[in-house]
Amino acid sequence: MGAANSKEERVYVYANQIPLGLTPKLEQGLAKASSSQAAPVAAEPTHKDAAPAGEMNSLDLARLVDEEVGKELARILEKQQMDGLQAKERQASSAEMLSEMRDIAQQINNGSAATRSAAFEKSIDARNRVSECLRDNADRPLNCWKAVGDFRALVGVLESEHVASCRQ
Repeated sequence: MGAANSKEERVYVYANQIPLGLTPKLEQGLAKASSSQAAPVAAEPTHKDAAPAGEMNSLDLARLVDEEVGKELARILEKQQMDGLQAKERQASSAEMLSEMRDIAQQINNGSAATRSAAFEKSIDARNRVSECLRDNADRPLNCWKAVGDFRALVGVLESEHVASCRQ
């Protein structure tokens, strides 16, 4: 146990459920504190160099508490603002992405019905014939070689049509 366990440490407790309201006086104090941070400041005494709590007068203690509370409130306020901005950005990007996805789906649906060729319709029928043949001949799939060959030929025609449309 000894002296190592009896060191005085600062303890800060903040409850997140309690909304903080800043008075104009506190806001002015925060503004002064942030402007004084830009100017060179004399080094604050560390815990080891600090005078014992009984020797520190109440004005120094109040000033120290005000500075620490001001710094912590400024940090919390900045974090809340950053979190709010990030949430707005996520919502905006999600809305844009959903809008783009709807546009693409609409283009696909509108374009697919208009650009279907006769070979496409025949390939759908051939695909259905292959699946029916495989269902009927589950234990003998090689019996479906003719239906598979017809389907492959139609897919080749579709590929050449697609390549030709891409070159135009």
